[in-house]
Amino acid sequence: MNISYFLGANSRSGFYSLYDSFPPGEDSFLHIIKGGPGNGKSRFMRRIGAAAESRGLDVEYVLCSGDPDSLDGVYIPALRTAWCDGTAPHVTEPRIFAVTSDYVNLGSFCRLPLSAQDSRHIALLNREYKALYERAYKYLSAAAEIRDGEERWEMNPELSLQLTRRLGRILDATPSTVSGSPTALRRLFTAISCKGRLYLGESISKLCGRIFSLPDGIAPSFMALAAAEADSRGLSALLVPEALDPSRLSALLLPGCSLAFVPESWELPGKQPLDLEGLELPEPVTLPEQYGSALSRAILLLSQAKSLHDQLEAVYKPYMDFKALDAFTRAHIQANVEMPMEAESAKA
Repeated sequence: MNISYFLGANSRSGFYSLYDSFPPGEDSFLHIIKGGPGNGKSRFMRRIGAAAESRGLDVEYVLCSGDPDSLDGVYIPALRTAWCDGTAPHVTEPRIFAVTSDYVNLGSFCRLPLSAQDSRHIALLNREYKALYERAYKYLSAAAEIRDGEERWEMNPELSLQLTRRLGRILDATPSTVSGSPTALRRLFTAISCKGRLYLGESISKLCGRIFSLPDGIAPSFMALAAAEADSRGLSALLVPEALDPSRLSALLLPGCSLAFVPESWELPGKQPLDLEGLELPEPVTLPEQYGSALSRAILLLSQAKSLHDQLEAVYKPYMDFKALDAFTRAHIQANVEMPMEAESAKA
């Protein structure tokens, strides 16, 4: 099963990162990729993922929240091996070099020095690019504050008890697959990006055959209840922070039960409303026009930043020795994907 998710979010407080939890498991090894824009980091990881897929291995793809068409990470569970872009804004360093992680320097394939003209151009693009992100985050913060001013509801103990009971009945009637110790990982399946608001419905559907939706107003409180219930039952869970405000849980996935719970506003096929008949729920909140305007302005600025990043990559690319990089990629795949697979097959 190949799935995609985000480990970063453009949020009300700036860039939100979950990269410190990647890859999962203490026995996983992480290759940290360094290099500048246009140095081939995403392409390098795509080729690794394709090589693993072609050999029948499951692959987890970490999408870039700034540019969802680009990769920030790849994880091959069967090999307990991962790769990630270790550059800003998600700078990553080895916990124990050569034991838990190492470096892959793709910047070494960039011919230096740059010309004086290109150096000045890059410096200008970098300043403008960072300024656009700072402005985008201000609009995201404004959108969150507007929403905070409208949402004043708090779940009462009686409603909490009733929701927990209904959740319990669903879990009681659902067979679960338990493998090893239960885990609770935070993963993002939604993003506010240069392409607008994104929902990774295909990945959620692969992980969970049944998807229940519930009103956005009670979703964060319900997800907290559901996470506590899953923990009490020893179920592994994927806790999904909200992109705009990661302090809130927007969704919960229980892959071992093939169950997911999401807000009704998420654009996912096949979702079904959670039965809330007879419960006293808050009235739906209609957010003012300023909320949507602030989000739209942030998305526009993120799109403009993406355009500048494309220009940055275009300046660097002529300096890259892609032929040498391709040869290095083939050797890296052989050493870190093909040979470990052969070793595992020999053990079996």
